[in-house]
Amino acid sequence: MKIKPMSAAIRSLGLASSLCGAITLLSGSAFAMNGGQLGGYGTKNAAMGGASIALPLDSTAGINNPAGMAFVPTSMNAGLVVFSGHSDNNWALPNNSLTDNTRVLAPEGGANWVLNQNMTVGLSFGGQGAGSSFGRTLVPAGLIAGAAQNEYNSIKTLDIVASVTWKVTPDLAIGIAPTLSVQQFKQEGVVVPTGLPFPAPPFGAVPSHGTQTATGWGLRVGALWKVTPDVSLGASYRSKTNMSKLGDYANDLLAYSGGKLDIPDQFGVGVAWKLSPKLTLAADWLQINWRDSKSQQDPAGQYWQNQPVLRLGASYDLNDTWTLRAGVSGNRRQIQSDNAAQNVFSPALNDRAYTAGVTMKLDSKSDISFAYELNPNQTLQGTGLSTGTTLSSKVQVFRLGYDRAF
Repeated sequence: MKIKPMSAAIRSLGLASSLCGAITLLSGSAFAMNGGQLGGYGTKNAAMGGASIALPLDSTAGINNPAGMAFVPTSMNAGLVVFSGHSDNNWALPNNSLTDNTRVLAPEGGANWVLNQNMTVGLSFGGQGAGSSFGRTLVPAGLIAGAAQNEYNSIKTLDIVASVTWKVTPDLAIGIAPTLSVQQFKQEGVVVPTGLPFPAPPFGAVPSHGTQTATGWGLRVGALWKVTPDVSLGASYRSKTNMSKLGDYANDLLAYSGGKLDIPDQFGVGVAWKLSPKLTLAADWLQINWRDSKSQQDPAGQYWQNQPVLRLGASYDLNDTWTLRAGVSGNRRQIQSDNAAQNVFSPALNDRAYTAGVTMKLDSKSDISFAYELNPNQTLQGTGLSTGTTLSSKVQVFRLGYDRAF
Protein backbone atom coordinates (compact mmCIF):
# COMPACT_ATOMS: atom_id res chain seq x y z
CA MET A 1 0.00 0.00 0.00
CA LYS A 2 1.31 3.41 -0.91
CA ILE A 3 1.97 5.71 2.04
CA LYS A 4 1.58 9.45 1.68
CA PRO A 5 4.77 11.60 1.78
CA MET A 6 5.96 11.57 5.37
CA SER A 7 5.61 15.27 6.15
CA ALA A 8 2.09 15.39 4.74
CA ALA A 9 1.08 12.25 6.62
CA ILE A 10 2.33 13.62 9.90
CA ARG A 11 0.47 16.90 9.40
CA SER A 12 -2.74 15.10 8.49
CA LEU A 13 -2.53 13.21 11.78
CA GLY A 14 -1.66 16.27 13.81
CA LEU A 15 1.16 14.44 15.59
CA ALA A 16 4.21 16.30 16.80
CA SER A 17 7.15 15.04 18.78
CA SER A 18 7.43 15.92 22.44
CA LEU A 19 8.84 19.42 22.52
CA CYS A 20 9.44 20.36 26.13
CA GLY A 21 9.28 19.11 29.70
CA ALA A 22 11.24 18.54 32.92
CA ILE A 23 14.95 17.93 33.11
CA THR A 24 16.73 14.64 32.81
CA LEU A 25 20.46 14.30 32.22
CA LEU A 26 20.46 10.52 32.46
CA SER A 27 18.79 8.02 30.17
CA GLY A 28 15.03 7.83 30.50
CA SER A 29 12.23 10.33 30.32
CA ALA A 30 10.71 12.91 32.59
CA PHE A 31 7.58 14.91 33.17
CA ALA A 32 6.93 18.63 33.44
CA MET A 33 4.87 20.72 35.80
CA ASN A 34 4.69 24.16 34.15
CA GLY A 35 4.24 23.08 30.56
CA GLY A 36 7.82 22.15 29.83
CA GLN A 37 9.52 23.28 33.02
CA LEU A 38 10.05 22.17 36.56
CA GLY A 39 8.03 23.82 39.28
CA GLY A 40 11.24 25.27 40.67
CA TYR A 41 15.03 25.02 40.64
CA GLY A 42 17.16 24.44 43.73
CA THR A 43 16.02 22.19 46.59
CA LYS A 44 15.21 25.02 49.04
CA ASN A 45 13.27 27.17 46.57
CA ALA A 46 11.50 24.14 45.09
CA ALA A 47 10.17 23.32 48.57
CA MET A 48 8.59 26.81 48.62
CA GLY A 49 6.44 26.25 45.54
CA GLY A 50 9.34 27.35 43.33
CA ALA A 51 9.21 30.97 44.55
CA SER A 52 12.73 32.27 43.94
CA ILE A 53 12.95 35.46 41.84
CA ALA A 54 13.33 37.68 44.93
CA LEU A 55 14.65 34.97 47.26
CA PRO A 56 18.08 33.53 46.36
CA LEU A 57 18.86 30.65 48.73
CA ASP A 58 21.84 28.92 47.12
CA SER A 59 24.05 28.90 44.02
CA THR A 60 21.32 27.59 41.72
CA ALA A 61 19.96 31.17 41.90
CA GLY A 62 21.52 31.96 38.52
CA ILE A 63 18.78 29.90 36.86
CA ASN A 64 15.94 31.67 38.68
CA ASN A 65 17.30 35.24 38.62
CA PRO A 66 21.01 35.87 37.90
CA ALA A 67 20.97 39.02 40.08
CA GLY A 68 20.25 36.81 43.07
CA MET A 69 23.82 35.50 42.97
CA ALA A 70 24.95 38.93 44.27
CA PHE A 71 23.43 37.97 47.64
CA VAL A 72 24.79 34.40 47.71
CA PRO A 73 28.13 33.87 49.50
CA THR A 74 31.11 32.07 48.02
CA SER A 75 29.65 28.60 48.05
CA MET A 76 28.75 25.45 46.15
CA ASN A 77 25.54 23.46 45.88
CA ALA A 78 24.92 19.91 44.67
CA GLY A 79 21.48 18.41 44.31
CA LEU A 80 19.76 15.24 43.17
CA VAL A 81 16.29 15.34 41.61
CA VAL A 82 14.14 12.20 41.44
CA PHE A 83 11.07 12.21 39.17
CA SER A 84 8.23 9.77 39.58
CA GLY A 85 5.53 10.11 36.94
CA HIS A 86 2.54 8.10 35.84
CA SER A 87 0.23 8.67 32.88
CA ASP A 88 -2.77 6.78 31.51
CA ASN A 89 -3.89 7.75 28.03
CA ASN A 90 -6.35 6.58 25.43
CA TRP A 91 -5.25 7.68 22.00
CA ALA A 92 -7.56 8.16 19.01
CA LEU A 93 -9.03 4.63 18.79
CA PRO A 94 -11.54 3.02 21.20
CA ASN A 95 -9.84 1.06 24.02
CA ASN A 96 -6.37 2.02 22.77
CA SER A 97 -4.94 2.39 26.29
CA LEU A 98 -1.35 3.58 26.75
CA THR A 99 0.37 3.60 30.14
CA ASP A 100 3.71 5.10 31.08
CA ASN A 101 5.53 4.83 34.42
CA THR A 102 8.74 6.82 34.75
CA ARG A 103 11.46 7.00 37.39
CA VAL A 104 14.35 9.33 36.56
CA LEU A 105 17.38 10.67 38.45
CA ALA A 106 18.94 14.00 37.50
CA PRO A 107 21.50 16.39 39.02
CA GLU A 108 21.32 20.15 39.54
CA GLY A 109 23.50 22.66 41.35
CA GLY A 110 26.04 25.43 41.01
CA ALA A 111 28.87 27.43 42.51
CA ASN A 112 29.37 31.13 43.28
CA TRP A 113 32.44 33.27 43.92
CA VAL A 114 32.35 36.69 45.61
CA LEU A 115 35.11 38.70 43.89
CA ASN A 116 34.70 41.83 46.01
CA GLN A 117 31.93 43.73 47.78
CA ASN A 118 30.35 44.68 44.43
CA MET A 119 30.85 41.72 42.08
CA THR A 120 30.30 37.96 41.90
CA VAL A 121 30.71 35.31 39.21
CA GLY A 122 28.89 32.01 39.26
CA LEU A 123 27.88 28.88 37.41
CA SER A 124 24.50 27.16 37.76
CA PHE A 125 23.03 24.21 35.89
CA GLY A 126 19.60 22.66 35.51
CA GLY A 127 17.11 22.20 32.74
CA GLN A 128 14.03 20.55 31.38
CA GLY A 129 12.85 17.54 29.46
CA ALA A 130 9.94 15.27 28.71
CA GLY A 131 9.18 11.90 27.22
CA SER A 132 7.27 8.66 27.26
CA SER A 133 7.80 4.96 26.78
CA PHE A 134 4.59 2.97 26.42
CA GLY A 135 6.32 -0.37 25.82
CA ARG A 136 4.13 -1.07 22.77
CA THR A 137 3.21 0.38 19.42
CA LEU A 138 1.08 3.52 19.43
CA VAL A 139 -1.82 1.62 17.86
CA PRO A 140 -2.34 -2.16 17.73
CA ALA A 141 0.35 -3.70 15.53
CA GLY A 142 -2.25 -5.33 13.28
CA LEU A 143 -3.37 -1.89 12.12
CA ILE A 144 0.12 -0.84 10.97
CA ALA A 145 1.27 -1.41 7.39
CA GLY A 146 4.78 -2.89 7.78
CA ALA A 147 6.96 -3.18 10.88
CA ALA A 148 6.79 -0.59 13.64
CA GLN A 149 8.82 0.02 16.78
CA ASN A 150 7.46 0.40 20.27
CA GLU A 151 6.71 4.02 21.09
CA TYR A 152 9.60 5.88 22.75
CA ASN A 153 10.09 9.61 22.98
CA SER A 154 12.67 11.70 24.81
CA ILE A 155 13.69 15.36 24.74
CA LYS A 156 16.38 16.48 27.20
CA THR A 157 17.71 20.01 27.63
CA LEU A 158 20.57 21.02 29.92
CA ASP A 159 21.08 24.73 30.68
CA ILE A 160 24.53 25.87 31.81
CA VAL A 161 24.19 29.40 33.22
CA ALA A 162 27.31 31.56 33.72
CA SER A 163 26.39 34.61 35.80
CA VAL A 164 28.08 37.93 36.56
CA THR A 165 26.53 40.36 39.04
CA TRP A 166 27.19 43.94 40.04
CA LYS A 167 25.83 45.77 43.08
CA VAL A 168 24.85 49.24 41.94
CA THR A 169 24.29 50.01 45.63
CA PRO A 170 24.65 47.69 48.61
CA ASP A 171 20.94 46.90 48.30
CA LEU A 172 20.45 46.84 44.50
CA ALA A 173 22.06 44.29 42.19
CA ILE A 174 21.84 43.53 38.50
CA GLY A 175 22.93 40.29 36.87
CA ILE A 176 23.61 38.96 33.41
CA ALA A 177 24.04 35.31 32.50
CA PRO A 178 24.88 33.89 29.07
CA THR A 179 23.26 30.46 28.86
CA LEU A 180 24.40 27.45 26.84
CA SER A 181 21.57 25.00 26.13
CA VAL A 182 22.25 21.46 24.94
CA GLN A 183 19.41 19.27 23.64
CA GLN A 184 19.14 15.57 22.94
CA PHE A 185 16.13 14.21 21.08
CA LYS A 186 15.01 10.71 20.11
CA GLN A 187 11.69 9.44 18.76
CA GLU A 188 10.61 5.90 17.89
CA GLY A 189 7.29 4.29 17.09
CA VAL A 190 5.43 7.24 15.55
CA VAL A 191 2.68 6.11 13.16
CA VAL A 192 0.57 8.12 10.72
CA PRO A 193 -2.64 7.24 8.90
CA THR A 194 -2.16 6.22 5.29
CA GLY A 195 -5.53 7.58 4.30
CA LEU A 196 -8.60 9.41 5.52
CA PRO A 197 -10.84 9.75 7.41
CA PHE A 198 -8.64 9.92 10.50
CA PRO A 199 -8.13 7.72 12.45
CA ALA A 200 -9.11 4.99 10.00
CA PRO A 201 -6.42 2.26 9.65
CA PRO A 202 -4.07 1.18 8.32
CA PHE A 203 -1.24 3.30 9.69
CA GLY A 204 2.28 3.71 8.37
CA ALA A 205 5.40 3.80 10.55
CA VAL A 206 7.67 6.85 10.60
CA PRO A 207 11.37 5.87 10.72
CA SER A 208 13.45 6.86 13.73
CA HIS A 209 16.61 8.90 13.22
CA GLY A 210 18.16 7.86 16.52
CA THR A 211 19.46 10.32 19.10
CA GLN A 212 20.23 13.76 17.70
CA THR A 213 21.88 16.67 19.53
CA ALA A 214 21.41 20.43 19.18
CA THR A 215 22.91 23.47 20.90
CA GLY A 216 21.98 27.11 21.29
CA TRP A 217 22.87 30.28 23.17
CA GLY A 218 20.53 32.51 25.14
CA LEU A 219 20.74 35.24 27.75
CA ARG A 220 19.30 35.75 31.22
CA VAL A 221 19.19 39.16 32.90
CA GLY A 222 17.76 40.19 36.24
CA ALA A 223 17.59 42.71 39.06
CA LEU A 224 17.14 42.31 42.80
CA TRP A 225 16.41 45.19 45.20
CA LYS A 226 16.37 44.89 48.97
CA VAL A 227 13.85 47.66 49.60
CA THR A 228 14.26 47.23 53.35
CA PRO A 229 16.17 44.64 55.38
CA ASP A 230 12.96 42.59 55.39
CA VAL A 231 11.47 43.16 51.90
CA SER A 232 13.01 42.27 48.53
CA LEU A 233 11.74 42.77 44.97
CA GLY A 234 13.09 40.92 41.95
CA ALA A 235 12.64 40.74 38.19
CA SER A 236 14.13 38.37 35.63
CA TYR A 237 14.03 37.76 31.88
CA ARG A 238 15.23 34.90 29.72
CA SER A 239 15.62 35.45 25.99
CA LYS A 240 14.43 33.01 23.38
CA THR A 241 17.12 30.44 22.55
CA ASN A 242 17.48 29.56 18.87
CA MET A 243 18.61 25.94 18.75
CA SER A 244 20.42 24.19 15.91
CA LYS A 245 18.76 21.47 13.82
CA LEU A 246 18.09 17.99 15.17
CA GLY A 247 19.44 16.05 12.19
CA ASP A 248 17.07 14.24 9.86
CA TYR A 249 14.05 14.92 12.08
CA ALA A 250 13.93 18.15 10.06
CA ASN A 251 12.66 16.03 7.14
CA ASP A 252 9.58 14.63 8.88
CA LEU A 253 8.60 15.08 12.54
CA LEU A 254 10.02 18.59 12.87
CA ALA A 255 9.56 19.75 9.27
CA TYR A 256 7.32 22.68 10.23
CA SER A 257 9.95 24.25 12.48
CA GLY A 258 12.90 23.45 10.24
CA GLY A 259 14.14 20.70 12.50
CA LYS A 260 14.53 22.98 15.52
CA LEU A 261 13.00 22.97 19.00
CA ASP A 262 13.71 26.52 20.15
CA ILE A 263 13.41 27.37 23.85
CA PRO A 264 10.86 30.16 24.47
CA ASP A 265 11.48 33.47 26.19
CA GLN A 266 10.04 34.10 29.65
CA PHE A 267 9.89 36.85 32.23
CA GLY A 268 8.80 37.17 35.84
CA VAL A 269 8.66 39.28 38.97
CA GLY A 270 8.90 38.27 42.61
CA VAL A 271 8.67 39.53 46.16
CA ALA A 272 10.05 38.17 49.44
CA TRP A 273 9.04 39.41 52.89
CA LYS A 274 10.68 38.45 56.18
CA LEU A 275 7.55 38.75 58.26
CA SER A 276 9.37 37.94 61.51
CA PRO A 277 12.85 36.74 62.51
CA LYS A 278 11.63 33.18 61.91
CA LEU A 279 9.04 33.43 59.08
CA THR A 280 9.72 34.37 55.44
CA LEU A 281 7.07 34.57 52.70
CA ALA A 282 7.75 34.68 48.93
CA ALA A 283 5.70 34.95 45.74
CA ASP A 284 6.51 34.88 42.00
CA TRP A 285 4.53 35.59 38.86
CA LEU A 286 6.06 34.09 35.72
CA GLN A 287 5.06 34.20 32.03
CA ILE A 288 6.34 31.46 29.69
CA ASN A 289 5.84 32.32 26.01
CA TRP A 290 5.58 28.89 24.41
CA ARG A 291 3.82 30.28 21.32
CA ASP A 292 6.91 32.36 20.40
CA SER A 293 8.63 29.13 19.32
CA LYS A 294 8.07 28.11 15.72
CA SER A 295 7.47 24.50 16.74
CA GLN A 296 4.49 25.60 18.85
CA GLN A 297 2.92 27.66 16.07
CA ASP A 298 2.10 24.59 13.98
CA PRO A 299 -1.70 24.13 14.27
CA ALA A 300 -1.18 20.42 13.55
CA GLY A 301 1.43 20.15 16.30
CA GLN A 302 1.26 20.43 20.07
CA TYR A 303 0.11 24.05 19.71
CA TRP A 304 0.94 25.07 23.26
CA GLN A 305 -0.40 28.40 24.51
CA ASN A 306 1.50 31.02 26.50
CA GLN A 307 1.40 30.16 30.17
CA PRO A 308 1.22 32.34 33.31
CA VAL A 309 2.47 30.74 36.54
CA LEU A 310 1.90 31.82 40.17
CA ARG A 311 4.23 30.47 42.88
CA LEU A 312 3.77 31.00 46.64
CA GLY A 313 6.02 29.80 49.44
CA ALA A 314 6.92 30.11 53.11
CA SER A 315 9.84 29.11 55.32
CA TYR A 316 9.95 28.94 59.11
CA ASP A 317 13.10 28.66 61.24
CA LEU A 318 12.05 26.17 63.89
CA ASN A 319 15.35 26.61 65.74
CA ASP A 320 19.05 27.10 64.98
CA THR A 321 19.21 23.69 63.25
CA TRP A 322 15.91 23.13 61.45
CA THR A 323 14.02 25.18 58.84
CA LEU A 324 10.62 24.07 57.54
CA ARG A 325 9.38 25.04 54.06
CA ALA A 326 6.09 24.73 52.17
CA GLY A 327 4.43 26.14 49.08
CA VAL A 328 1.91 25.90 46.29
CA SER A 329 1.97 26.82 42.62
CA GLY A 330 -0.60 27.03 39.86
CA ASN A 331 -0.61 27.70 36.15
CA ARG A 332 -2.99 28.06 33.24
CA ARG A 333 -2.74 24.78 31.34
CA GLN A 334 -0.97 25.30 28.02
CA ILE A 335 -2.69 22.36 26.26
CA GLN A 336 -6.15 22.91 24.77
CA SER A 337 -8.63 20.04 24.59
CA ASP A 338 -8.76 20.25 20.78
CA ASN A 339 -5.04 19.42 20.73
CA ALA A 340 -5.07 16.48 23.15
CA ALA A 341 -4.28 13.88 20.47
CA GLN A 342 -0.98 15.45 19.44
CA ASN A 343 0.13 15.78 23.09
CA VAL A 344 0.02 12.06 23.88
CA PHE A 345 3.84 11.91 23.93
CA SER A 346 4.14 14.57 26.62
CA PRO A 347 0.91 14.98 28.60
CA ALA A 348 2.13 17.98 30.63
CA LEU A 349 -1.31 18.54 32.14
CA ASN A 350 -0.55 19.44 35.73
CA ASP A 351 -1.82 22.90 36.61
CA ARG A 352 -1.17 22.90 40.35
CA ALA A 353 1.47 21.58 42.73
CA TYR A 354 1.93 21.31 46.49
CA THR A 355 5.40 21.33 48.02
CA ALA A 356 7.09 20.83 51.38
CA GLY A 357 10.62 20.49 52.63
CA VAL A 358 13.12 20.80 55.43
CA THR A 359 16.68 22.07 55.86
CA MET A 360 19.06 20.86 58.55
CA LYS A 361 22.19 22.84 59.37
CA LEU A 362 25.19 20.55 59.71
CA ASP A 363 27.48 23.30 60.96
CA SER A 364 27.93 27.06 60.54
CA LYS A 365 28.82 26.71 56.85
CA SER A 366 26.90 23.71 55.50
CA ASP A 367 23.40 22.28 55.41
CA ILE A 368 21.39 19.54 53.79
CA SER A 369 17.85 19.96 52.42
CA PHE A 370 15.00 17.73 51.30
CA ALA A 371 11.98 18.73 49.19
CA TYR A 372 8.84 16.97 48.00
CA GLU A 373 6.43 18.07 45.29
CA LEU A 374 3.05 16.54 44.48
CA ASN A 375 1.23 17.26 41.24
CA PRO A 376 -2.16 15.53 41.72
CA ASN A 377 -3.66 13.50 38.92
CA GLN A 378 -5.13 15.64 36.15
CA THR A 379 -7.25 14.49 33.18
CA LEU A 380 -7.92 16.12 29.83
CA GLN A 381 -10.75 14.91 27.56
CA GLY A 382 -10.12 15.58 23.90
CA THR A 383 -12.64 17.58 21.87
CA GLY A 384 -13.02 18.36 18.18
CA LEU A 385 -10.50 16.36 16.15
CA SER A 386 -9.13 14.98 19.44
CA THR A 387 -12.44 13.40 20.44
CA GLY A 388 -11.68 9.88 21.66
CA THR A 389 -8.35 10.87 23.19
CA THR A 390 -8.01 11.12 26.97
CA LEU A 391 -4.80 12.14 28.73
CA SER A 392 -4.04 11.89 32.44
CA SER A 393 -0.92 12.56 34.47
CA LYS A 394 0.31 12.45 38.07
CA VAL A 395 3.81 13.56 39.05
CA GLN A 396 5.88 13.47 42.21
CA VAL A 397 9.33 15.05 42.57
CA PHE A 398 11.82 14.31 45.35
CA ARG A 399 14.93 16.43 45.90
CA LEU A 400 18.01 16.18 48.07
CA GLY A 401 20.49 19.07 48.17
CA TYR A 402 23.77 19.91 49.92
CA ASP A 403 25.04 23.47 50.32
CA ARG A 404 28.42 24.60 51.60
CA ALA A 405 29.84 28.10 52.04
CA PHE A 406 33.56 28.82 51.97
